[in-house]
Amino acid sequence: MPFYQSISEILSENRQDVAGIGARTAKVIEALDGLGRELDATVFLDPEFSQDQAQSVATGDADLPLFGVPLAHKELYGRNTKAAIWPDEGGSKSCKGQLAKKTATTIDKLDKAGAIDCGRLVSVEYALGVTGHNAYAGTPKNPWNRDYVCGGSSSGSAAVVAAGIVPGALGSDTGGSIRLPAAACGLVGIKPTQGLISRSGIFPLSASLDTAGPLTRSVEDGARILSCLTGYDSTDAMSIKAAKIDYTEQMEAGLHGIKIGLAERYFLEGSDSDIADMIARLFDQINQLGAAGSDVEIPGIENTNPLNVLLIASEATKVHGNKLKDIHSDLNAQTLMRILTGAFTSETDYSRLLACRADYIAKTLPVLFDKIDMFLTPVWPFALPTIENSDVGSNPAAAALVQKIGHNTRPVNFLGLPAICLPIGVDKNGLPVSAQLVGKPFSEALLIRAARTIEREICFWDRRPDSVANAG
Repeated sequence: MPFYQSISEILSENRQDVAGIGARTAKVIEALDGLGRELDATVFLDPEFSQDQAQSVATGDADLPLFGVPLAHKELYGRNTKAAIWPDEGGSKSCKGQLAKKTATTIDKLDKAGAIDCGRLVSVEYALGVTGHNAYAGTPKNPWNRDYVCGGSSSGSAAVVAAGIVPGALGSDTGGSIRLPAAACGLVGIKPTQGLISRSGIFPLSASLDTAGPLTRSVEDGARILSCLTGYDSTDAMSIKAAKIDYTEQMEAGLHGIKIGLAERYFLEGSDSDIADMIARLFDQINQLGAAGSDVEIPGIENTNPLNVLLIASEATKVHGNKLKDIHSDLNAQTLMRILTGAFTSETDYSRLLACRADYIAKTLPVLFDKIDMFLTPVWPFALPTIENSDVGSNPAAAALVQKIGHNTRPVNFLGLPAICLPIGVDKNGLPVSAQLVGKPFSEALLIRAARTIEREICFWDRRPDSVANAG
């Protein structure tokens, strides 16, 4: 099994050699158990189940969109079937031994699309963290340089995809937890419109903000997986009925006719100059490629970051707060602090917070997207920190740094907007730097089209991480 294969390459090989699906699955599991654990990214494997699934897929419909494609996912995604009941620990010692109560709707959709589920990957505890640190399950190492963070909370997903073991993995995003690790590891991360993808069966954090989506090495692979995940689900109160789309259909159409804004006042001014300069250069480049660029102002956007933090904390308390008395000693200090912060939000204040969000969205979006289709921002506001320097547990001074990490991502969640991030170069340490495109609700197809154009120009994945070069 070669590492760093795309979904289209895997599909082509599987359809030519159906008997090879089992062997490919075995090699992926071997890599997850070897390199994946070496990177502290793999948390659970069930080789017997995965092989049985591979054999079943191999005798089925070869035209399925993910026929025999091996994937692995953030450990928040439940699996509970007659064939297997997998752990559902949420990255936390407080949930040690807990099993999934149901199969996540997203996992069921991927099964039906022909994908092979090869295991579960490390998440930050309760998905409450932006660096990837996890004292219980392990802190995943960035394949580009193992001294550096993968970002959080979908850190294990980012690590194994960047290491070339699988072409994609699901993550979840409440304040940036798909985009931050994707950006840290040079991946494409898709945070869809709120409600486009079901969260049913996914370990919960924030009922209002949680979103599910893929991390991949290419825009096309992300589009292929996203196309399989959408659809209304009555078991998710936030699920929205939307048209079913093949997101690969228009992705090669280029930038002509797309109006892209640059939100300099908050997003660039809030990022280090070297990062901001790379985004500004990219903005000039995409204008040369046919986009219609303009500066945009988003009044009040600076308030959405702290409001998003408060909303996460308030809703995390609603989900997990009743367990605090019994489990507080098993939680790391950061998780406990954030949940306790939410415990001090009264029902009245919580209702006001939800009303404030709804009012801001209603007033902001029509004006923001009146003259643009999407806007461009950095993802990380500064160069990636090392695992050691960003460990709040051993370095309390890192708290301010950690708080700033979500500066460019949390506002997107607060507004409920779709976003796609993709790598555009490297920082002073040779680590990925990424941009995000943020669009109006349900504009994923247009975002994918714009991102694919940028990807063609930059060709980021022509290189490979040196730290896993001997893997493939």
